[in-house]
Amino acid sequence: MELIVIRTDASQKLGSGHIMRCLTLAENLRNLGITIEFITRNHPGNLSEQVERKGFKVHSLINIDKTQSQTNLIKQEKLLGVKQLTDSNATVQILANRRPDWIIVDHYSLDYRWEEKVRPYTKKIMVIDDLANRKHNCDLLLDQNYIYDQTRYDQLLLTDTIKLLGPKYALLRKDFIKNRKNHNQNNFIIKNVFVFFGGTDFDNLTIMSLKALSQPKLKHLSVDVVIGSANPHKLKLKTEIDKHPNMELYIQIDNMAELMAKADIAIGAGGTTTWERMVIGIPSIVVTLADNQVDLTRDLSQDGYINWIGNADQVDEWVIYNALIEAIKNPDQLREQACSCQNLVNGKGAQVVADLLINGPSADILVMRRAKSSDALLYWCWANDLTVRESAFNQKSIKWRGHQIWFEKRLKDVNAILLILECDFGSVGQVRFDRSGSNYKIDYSIAKQFRGIGLGKEMLKKAIDYLQEKHAYTLIGEVKKGNLASKKIFEELGFSKISSPRYGVDLFQLQYVPQLQN
Repeated sequence: MELIVIRTDASQKLGSGHIMRCLTLAENLRNLGITIEFITRNHPGNLSEQVERKGFKVHSLINIDKTQSQTNLIKQEKLLGVKQLTDSNATVQILANRRPDWIIVDHYSLDYRWEEKVRPYTKKIMVIDDLANRKHNCDLLLDQNYIYDQTRYDQLLLTDTIKLLGPKYALLRKDFIKNRKNHNQNNFIIKNVFVFFGGTDFDNLTIMSLKALSQPKLKHLSVDVVIGSANPHKLKLKTEIDKHPNMELYIQIDNMAELMAKADIAIGAGGTTTWERMVIGIPSIVVTLADNQVDLTRDLSQDGYINWIGNADQVDEWVIYNALIEAIKNPDQLREQACSCQNLVNGKGAQVVADLLINGPSADILVMRRAKSSDALLYWCWANDLTVRESAFNQKSIKWRGHQIWFEKRLKDVNAILLILECDFGSVGQVRFDRSGSNYKIDYSIAKQFRGIGLGKEMLKKAIDYLQEKHAYTLIGEVKKGNLASKKIFEELGFSKISSPRYGVDLFQLQYVPQLQN
C-alpha cells in the first residue's frame, strides 16, 4: 500500500472540523509509512496552507466564481460551491493513472453519486459522516458521534459496508491523549477557563462568552481564548481581550491540547472539539452551531457528559454567565462529568482506524462461526462482487431468488459446512466445505473491504481448525489458473499441487491425519 487520497474542505461557512480530523487521520497513516495527499476546493478559509505545513501535498480545485449563479445547485451542494458531477470529474482528473489504495471522503455535500464516479479510480472508499441523511457507495463508513440508533445507516449503505460507529473511533491527535487530566488529584475549584468555538465562529459566540466572563463575579478567572485564522472577528476580539489582563488570545495554534489541559472548564461548540474536551477530561458548557450538532449534543447532555445550553440563536452572555455560576457551585458534579467523559472517549480512535485501513483486524479478534438464514443477503452480495465472479468458474451474476433457494438448501445439507469469519469491524469473509466421503472441497471469498491485507491465509487456517474431525480426511482446493493469490495461500498452508482433470484449473490438496492420543 502506497497512496491514500483525502477529499475534504474547510471554509468560513463549513468550518475547519472536517480538515482537522482528516489531518489527524492523515498523520497516523503517515506514521505507518503511507503517502497521503489532499484534494480541497479553494474556498475562503480553506486551510490548504496549514495542510501543506504539515507536510502533505494539496491538490486545489478551483472555486466557483462569485459572479456565477448558484441557483442550479441543490441544497446539499451549497457548501460545495459546484455540482457534485463537476467535483467528481475534477477529482477523477487528479486520480487518473494513480489508483490510490483508499480515497477518504469527508464532506456533507458528497454522496453515492460522487462515490460511484470516483470508484473506478481507487481500490477502496472510506466515508466520514455524522448526518446519516444520504446514501453512500463505500467500503467503510466512520461516524464518531455518540449514537443511540445503531441502525440508522442500514438503509443508506451497501450490505457489507464496514461501519465504525461511536466515540471510540473519534479522530483525535495524540497530544490530547498525552494531556489527559488526572481527576483523582483535582478538587475542581474553577480557576482557568478555555474558550473555543471552532475555526471560524461565524456567530461570534467568543465575544459573547468574554462579556459573560467580564462580569464582576467571574473576573478573577484566568481565560484562554482560541480562534482560527479564518475567524472574521479577529480584530474585534483582540481589541476586547487587550482590555482584560486575565485573558489571553491564541490564533490557529498547534498546542490546543496543552491549553485545554490547563483549564478547569471549557466553553465551546458542539462537533469535533467535543471529543477533544472529553478525552482530556474537561467539563464543558456547549453551544450548538449547526443542526447536525443538536442530536449528539443533546444526548450527551441528557446522559450527564456535558452541559448543553442551547443553539447559537438561543444563547446570550447571561445564559453563559448563569451556566458558569451554576458550575462553580457544583464541583462534585463537574468531577463526575469529567471522569465519565474520559471513560467514554479514550482518544485512540485515529490509531485504531489507521491500523484497520492498512493492516486490517488483528488475528486475535477474528472469530469463525456457522452461517445462518439471516446471512443470505450478505452471501449474495459477496457472491456477486465483480472480483469474486471473475475468479469463479461460472462468471454469470447470481439472481436473488435462486440464491435464496440454494442458500437454504446448503444450510440444511449435512454434507455442507458454511462458515463466516467476523470481527468487531464486521464480517470478513466466508468459507464453505462440501463433503464427499472423506474429501472436503473448499470454496472461500473475502469481502472486498478486507482484501489486500493478508487475511485469506488466516481465514482458511481458522476454518480448517474449526472443521477438524476425529477421522482422517483430505482437503481439496480448486483454483483458476492466473489466481496467484489463492495459489500462494494454499501453498503457505501446506497444500500440495496435484494434477487436475480440468483445463485451466490448478488443484491443491492437504491430507489431515488426527494425532493419536495416549
